[in-house]
Amino acid sequence: MTDIKLVAVITGAGSGIGAATAMRFARSGLVIAVCDINAAGADRTACQIREEGGQATAFTVDVTDELAVQALFERVESELGQVTHLVNNVGIEITGPSQAFSLKDYDSLFNVNVKSVFLCSRAAAHYMAPRGQGSIVNLASVASFKTWPLDGIYSATKAAVLGLTKAFAVDLASTGVRVNAVAPAIVDTPMTDRAIAEETDREAGRARRNKLHPLGRMATPNDIAESIFFLSSAASSFTTGACLTLDGGLLA
Repeated sequence: MTDIKLVAVITGAGSGIGAATAMRFARSGLVIAVCDINAAGADRTACQIREEGGQATAFTVDVTDELAVQALFERVESELGQVTHLVNNVGIEITGPSQAFSLKDYDSLFNVNVKSVFLCSRAAAHYMAPRGQGSIVNLASVASFKTWPLDGIYSATKAAVLGLTKAFAVDLASTGVRVNAVAPAIVDTPMTDRAIAEETDREAGRARRNKLHPLGRMATPNDIAESIFFLSSAASSFTTGACLTLDGGLLA
């Protein structure tokens, strides 16, 4: 009998939280579908996993494209094994006053942050539900619960992610597929580095972000990856429709 390999599909896995999550899941023995629109990033993460003795394949994919997402999951099921885990990590942030926000930027935010979650979750559920098991974890944010000046439209997308998390959790509960979310505060990722790089005093920008958290620092990608893995594991077998806040006390 051929052993069936179990696969975790992770979006936005070319860097930051996605890359750390891919590495964490690989260490558990899962085969990893490393998905990113940036081919070099996806290849880099997949290479790191293989260098550590894990199994990973890089996929260059636009997860806002319905047909591309469908093709991705078909390839994964055909070439790698059974999809048992999905992490909807991909996301972008565009800032600006809500009343002057361009439709182009609005569409970009909702396509990447919300539409991708819907498309990938629907595609994963197609395979997971008939088998009676599976886990989906979505990347929400503390911005799902609170907004800051110039960040309102981004906050709206992250609130929508929570809505989708609950919708899929309720509708898939009878099939045994669990759907949850994590809500990080500021994470020390390349996206954060780019924001800091735009400030006049970079050291002050980093220090200010650290001080926003009562624990005195930003989260690391590994902090978030460990919590995603926890929600995806048997240790969370009775958890669905939940959101784990990972904010270093910011919202306390």
